[in-house]
Order: sequence, then structure tokens, then C-alpha cells
Amino acid sequence: MKSKLFVFLFLIVLSSNYAQDSHYWNLQYGTKSTLLGGAVIGSVNDLSATYYNPGAVALFEDPKLILSAEVYQYEKITVINGAGENKDLDYSSISPAPSFLAFKIDIDSTRRNKLAFSVLTRQAMNFEFETRQITNDFTGVSNNITEATGLYYLQNLSEIWAGVTFSRKMSEIVGLGVSAYVAYRNQTTNLQTVIENLDTVNQISSALLFRKLKFDNYRALLKAGLGVNLDPVTFGLTITTPSVNILGTGSYGYHNFLNNPADASKNVYQTNYQEELKTTYNSSWAIGLGGAYWGETISVHLSTEWYNAVKNFQTMELAPLNSQSTGETFNKQITQQFKSVINAGLGLDYKLNDKVSLAGSFITDFSANDRNSPSSLSLSKWDIYHLSAGSYFKIGTTEITIGLSYSFGSDYIKSITDLNNSGNGTDSLAATSPEVKFSRIKVLFGFIF
Repeated sequence: MKSKLFVFLFLIVLSSNYAQDSHYWNLQYGTKSTLLGGAVIGSVNDLSATYYNPGAVALFEDPKLILSAEVYQYEKITVINGAGENKDLDYSSISPAPSFLAFKIDIDSTRRNKLAFSVLTRQAMNFEFETRQITNDFTGVSNNITEATGLYYLQNLSEIWAGVTFSRKMSEIVGLGVSAYVAYRNQTTNLQTVIENLDTVNQISSALLFRKLKFDNYRALLKAGLGVNLDPVTFGLTITTPSVNILGTGSYGYHNFLNNPADASKNVYQTNYQEELKTTYNSSWAIGLGGAYWGETISVHLSTEWYNAVKNFQTMELAPLNSQSTGETFNKQITQQFKSVINAGLGLDYKLNDKVSLAGSFITDFSANDRNSPSSLSLSKWDIYHLSAGSYFKIGTTEITIGLSYSFGSDYIKSITDLNNSGNGTDSLAATSPEVKFSRIKVLFGFIF
């Protein structure tokens, strides 16, 4: 019972450490900007500028509307030897990918001032992991005759930004702008672990662990940008402010039950549920810099962005929890902390003719989750790399974009209990460092008119 409990406690840690919700460049927006990997801080020329560089919105005349939809994405996570030697853990899904919508209007006769509206998905992650195992021991080596174990883990996360952008054309070559966003973050985490043990004298020992977190939060932030067009060279600079919390509520359920028929003093009974909790979510300063050279046939786009660290903070303020079996109380903190990261990207644009162009990119996407600090809300700790390629072409006055992007990353677990060794009555660790591999394929289809 003891060793099997350790195994599933490890699986809890494993399943809650690998979901990409702490990456700043995980999603790209717009049509051509997506093919260029978002490396367009200094070269964006469509309405994805509302996010990438608000100062550039005033520097181009068209389009009036941009709609991009990364139609579907396929994600796969594999933990090599995750449940012991030659026992991999796998998770995969096919789902609609996040989208981006923006449009702009002229607000004066000089056409120097532009107003734009946009809605985008800033973070998105849906992850579900479920496993069951029944082990029968008829060898007499262990006191266990049957062990049944099960784990269910679900995490759904979305963060939507809705904003308004004001951009002014200061001269023929300089644009200044700012986007004001309201961000809504919604997260649900549900974890259930059940362990049942039947021994040779028909005694049943069991453990049940249950966690459920619901988190809703509204906050506001600003992103300012400067765009400079020195044809054939363009530059851009952006500054993003930390967010200011507006309001938010959450709930948290924490339940532990342990039945040990051999020693009742070790039984555990803890059941707690708290709701209407105040929520907080802090984000960092960010400074982006980019540039591009626009050749007659080949254009080169470069961007980099620095994100400041975020000090440890409590995302929900929990009252002390109760242990009914001992009569004592204990504290539980749900915290978040980010480290400083710098991402960079390169995009290439090749013009085949007046109507058809090809584009591709490579960008880094380092996790901001601090490995040296426990984190209870944002969970991913691996680095991701993104490759994109595709084409955009004109049909009449409409520009169509199609393409693919491939993302990949990996990480290692220091040690893991081997499920095959669970029957030896010890908590020995297998000398393994399983590799966790992540991959994702996105299909892009978008149009501008």
C-alpha cells in the first residue's frame, strides 16, 4: 500500500507539471504574422499589430478586418518509461485551436488617427490524464494479494484578451499607439486518486485524494508601441505593463482519506471546501524590439522580447484547513512565481510573384515557470520551439493564408518509482530519468479583406 501510494503521488506531480501555460510566445496571431512566427514587432503590417505593435496600426491603410483561425491542432505528450521500464505514459488530443479577430476604423478626416478593436486568446490549455491498474500478487512475496489504483487529472485553462487600440501617425515614417486590454483568466483543475489494497487476510486498506480548484480573474493592462518605416528597413519597440487586478473569485476543495486497518492511529480524514475566495493574478513588465529588411524578393524579420520576473504571490487566499482525524488545522498556499525570460525569433518571406508569397519562421518559447520555486497554479516547466511555414496569395481583393506550424519540447524527471517494483513492500526508486516529450501540429487558415 505504501509503495503504491508513493507511485501515484508521483504521477500527480508528473501530470501537474507538463502543460504549456507559462509560455509567452506559445500562440501567434494574424495571418502572415503567424507564418512569420510572431517575429514581427518591427515589421507587422496587418491588424495583428494591435497586439504585436500598436504603433504600427496607423502606418498601413488596409485591411479593415482580419480573421485568422488555426483550424485544428494535434498535441501529444509522451513520458518515456514514465510508469517503469518500457512503460510509457501518453496523452494526445485533436481540438480547435485559438483564434484572433480584429478590425479598425478611421476616427478623423486626416486619417492619421486609427481606432482598432481586437479579441485574442492569450493562453489556452486543455489536458486530461486518466490511468487505472489492477495488480494481483499470488507469489507470496508481498502481503498484498490485490491492488487497484486509479488516477484522473483534468486541467482546463483559457485566458482571453479583449482590447481597444489607439494609434496615431506622427509622420510618414513614425507611428505611436497603445492597446488597452481587459484579460479574463478561467482555470479548472480536478485531481482524483484512488488506491485500494486487499491483503491475504481479507483486510482492505485504501486511500483517496481529491483536489478541485476553480479560478476566475479579471485584470487590465496596457501595451504601447512605436513603429518606424525607413523603407526598405522597418523597426519597432513595445512596452507591456504589469496587469492590475480588477476582480475575481475562486473555490478550492481539498480531501484526503487514508484507511489503515493494521494501525488505526495512521488513519487520515481531511475534508475541506472553500468558495467565494478572492483571486489574484500578476503578470510582468515586457519590452520587445524588432526589425526587418524588405527586399524585392526576400524579406528578413527579427524580433526579441524580454519579460521581467514576477515575485511569488498568492493566487487565492485560503483559510486554514481542517484535519478532522487529528483535530488540528494546517495551511495550504496556492502560489505563482515567474522567472525572467528572453525569447527571440527569425522569419523569412519569399515573393514568388505579385500574387503568391512563401513564408517561414523559427522562434524560441522558454517557460517562465521557476524551477526553484513551487508553483500551484501555472504548471509547465519545459521550453518549446516553434517552426512555421506556408503561403499567402491574393484572390481578387482578398488575401488568403494557409500554413502549418510544428512545436516541440522536452524535459526530464529526476527520478520515478517503477510500477513493476511496487510489490516489494519498499519505497525504492528506480534509477531512471524519464524524458517527457511534447509535440503539436497546427493547421492555419486565414483571410484578410
